[in-house]
Amino acid sequence: MKCPYCGGETRYAKCEFCDSVIEQSAGETVNEMLQDVTRNVTQNIVQNITINPNTTIGISKKSKSTAIVLCCLGFFGMGGIHRFYAGKIGTGILWFCTVGCFGIGTVMDLVSLIINKFYDSHERPISKW
Repeated sequence: MKCPYCGGETRYAKCEFCDSVIEQSAGETVNEMLQDVTRNVTQNIVQNITINPNTTIGISKKSKSTAIVLCCLGFFGMGGIHRFYAGKIGTGILWFCTVGCFGIGTVMDLVSLIINKFYDSHERPISKW
């Protein structure tokens, strides 16, 4: 609303620019206060919500050394056991049926484990020895 004295735009019964008291009905005052509270609450909610694009929260409880040993079993015809250990059941079955994607997937997983880029089913890196 505009102040009738200075013409400044204000949201309250008292002008923010010239400190004049503006007469208005009680309904208008309550409605404006409700809009201000709603606006402030909405801004606080938006500011307090943090969207983390990196879903890797924390480190996996799985052991890196166990995963490496299980991954190496893939070179002896038992591919994919490390993926079952990490909770990746679907790709574990694929690795098991194809002997570690014909060895290529096993090598890639072994390298990923060594450089801490292998993740469990909750997208947490398996890096704890």
